[in-house]
Amino acid sequence: MSKPLKVAVIGTGGISRTHMPGWEASPYTEVVAAADVNAAALEDFGSKFGVEKLYTDTNDIFGDPTIDIVDICTPNRLHTPLVLSALAAGKHVICEKPLAPTPDEIRLMIDARDRAGKLLMTAQHFRFRTGSQGM
Repeated sequence: MSKPLKVAVIGTGGISRTHMPGWEASPYTEVVAAADVNAAALEDFGSKFGVEKLYTDTNDIFGDPTIDIVDICTPNRLHTPLVLSALAAGKHVICEKPLAPTPDEIRLMIDARDRAGKLLMTAQHFRFRTGSQGM
């Protein structure tokens, strides 16, 4: 690979900070942007991780043609609309667990992924727990 894939993180609270060591350790990725409605959390994240493109509107990330991957680290209720928007914008997506609150919403995401021809994955390290198995 000649250049690293450009990553944008949406949601700069606690869980995003557990994702960052993985992104930072990979020679294949570079976190270049972040978005959060909480401007103070966003500024802190940017300062801590050296991320310069900071947005309070996720549409700025979806509209940036240089971003390859969107890492969604928001509250669960926001996962579905953000995943669908990111895929519609032609981005690969990793989404914190649970991917969505209902199987129907997951099916919507899978359909959007197929239409976009992009990758969609969940950071689902609890996949073998009973509640997760039901999904």
